[in-house]
Amino acid sequence: MLAASIILFFSWFFYRNFLFAILLSPIAVLIVREVRKRKGEKVRESLTEQFKECILSVSASLQAGYAVENAFMESREDIRNLYGERSEMYEELEGIRRGLVINISLEELLLDLGARSGCEEIAQFAQMFSIAKRGGGSLSEMISTSANLISQKIEARSEVGTILAGRKMEQNVMRLMPFGITFYVGSTYPGFFDPLYHDLSGIAIMTLCLALYIAAVWVGEKIFQGIWKQLDGKGVVAPLAVMRREGILGKAARIGEAVYEKVSRGKTPGPGEEKVRRYLEVLYPEENRESLLTRYFGGKLGMSALLLGAGGFLSGILFAKQSLGGGDGPALTLFLLTLAASIGTFFLTDKDLGDQMKKRKDLLMMGYPNFVHSLALYLIAGMTIRGAFSELGKTNDLALRTVREIGAGQSEVTAYERFGKRAGVREYVKLSTLLCQNLKKGNSTLLARLEEEAMLSAESRIQSGKRLGEEAGTKLLIPMVMMLAIVMLIIMVPAFSMMGV
Repeated sequence: MLAASIILFFSWFFYRNFLFAILLSPIAVLIVREVRKRKGEKVRESLTEQFKECILSVSASLQAGYAVENAFMESREDIRNLYGERSEMYEELEGIRRGLVINISLEELLLDLGARSGCEEIAQFAQMFSIAKRGGGSLSEMISTSANLISQKIEARSEVGTILAGRKMEQNVMRLMPFGITFYVGSTYPGFFDPLYHDLSGIAIMTLCLALYIAAVWVGEKIFQGIWKQLDGKGVVAPLAVMRREGILGKAARIGEAVYEKVSRGKTPGPGEEKVRRYLEVLYPEENRESLLTRYFGGKLGMSALLLGAGGFLSGILFAKQSLGGGDGPALTLFLLTLAASIGTFFLTDKDLGDQMKKRKDLLMMGYPNFVHSLALYLIAGMTIRGAFSELGKTNDLALRTVREIGAGQSEVTAYERFGKRAGVREYVKLSTLLCQNLKKGNSTLLARLEEEAMLSAESRIQSGKRLGEEAGTKLLIPMVMMLAIVMLIIMVPAFSMMGV
C-alpha cells in the first residue's frame, strides 16, 4: 500500500496523469525491498537488545546455582515482564522451551536461533556456547562476559545511531523540500506549473526531475550505509587502476613495465619508491614482492603515455588542419594541456595509493572493537589463541595470514608479532604484544586485559562514529544540491516559459 501510494503521488506530481503509474511501477519493487529491509533491520535491532537482557538474566540465574537450561527457562519471565509475551525474544524462548521438551539440545536450539535471526551478536554467542559446551569451558563465566561485552557493543552502536539520527532527519527534510516549495508556489500562483504538463518538453523536464530525485535518495542512503559499514570495519579497499591489466590499458601497462625495468635496472630505489613499496606490500600481501613495484610504475607509465599519445594524435590532426587552412588553431594548447594531464596522472596516482592506505587504516580501526570482543569470547569459551585466530580468520584477512604462517612452520610468537606489524595500527600492535607476552612468560590476566581493551575500543568506536557523523554532513551536500537542482528546474522553466524565453 505504501509503494502504491508513492507511485500514484509521483504520477500526479511529476506528470498530472495517473496512467504514468503503470510506467513507474518498477519503482514500487524497489520501495517494497527497501521497506522490508528496514523492517528487518528494526526487528534485528529489537531482538539483539532483548537478547542482551536475556543473557544478563541467564547469567544471574547461573550465579544463583541454576543449570544452564533452567536458567534460560527462567529468563522467559524476565523478558515477558520487560517486553511482553508478543516480543521477539519471548517467542524465541518459548520455542527453545518446546525444543528442550522434545529432547533437542540447547546448543542446537541456540545455533538455529543465531542462524535464523541474522544478528551477529546472537550467532556469535551461540557459537561460543557450543565451543564452551564441547571444550569444557566455563559456561557461567562465558555467558557473564558475553553479556557484558554484548552490552558494550549495543550501547556503542546506540550512541553512534543517536549521533547519526540528526543527519538522517536532515536528509528526510531535504527529501520533502521539493514538494513543499512546489505546493507553496502552486497554491500561491495557480496555473504557474501548467507549462510542465502539457507538452513533450515539459514531460522530459519532469522525467529528468524524477530521475534526479531517485538518484538523490539513492546517494543519501548509500552514504549512511557506507558509514555503518565503516563503523563495523566491513568496507572494501578498491584495487588501484594501475594494478589492473585489462584492454588497451593493460597493453599500455605491459609496455610501461618493460620501459621501467630497463630504466630502473641496477639503480638504487629512491626514497619515494621505498614508501610506495611498503604501501604496496601492505595493500597486496599475496602478490610477488619483486613484481609489485614494476607493475605499479609500469601501470603509471602506461596510463600517462596512453593519455599523452591520444592528446598528441589529436593535436597533430588539428595542427594539420591549421596548416592547410592557414588559420590559428588550438593544437599547441591541446598538446600542452594533455602533457600537463599526463604528468598529473603519473603523480596523482601516488596520492590515490596514500588514500587507500588511509582508508585501510580507518577500516582496521573500526573493526578492532569487534576483533577484540570476538578474541576474548573465544578464549573464555576454552579455545587456544591459535584456535581463536583460526575462527577469526574466516572473516578477517589479517588473522587468516597469521594462521597460514603458523601452519607453514613459523612460531606463534613470530606470527603474532608480524600480525601487529602487518596491520600497522597502534591498537593491533598493542594486542600482538599482549599475545606474545602471554606465550613467552605466561599471563593469567590476559582475559582481563582483553576485556579492558574491548571496553576502551568501544569508547574509541563512539568517537569514530562522531567523526563519521561530521563527515556525513559534508557528503550529504551532494543529494542536497541535487534536490536544489530539482527545485530550480521546476520553478525556472515555467518562469522562462511565461517570459517567452
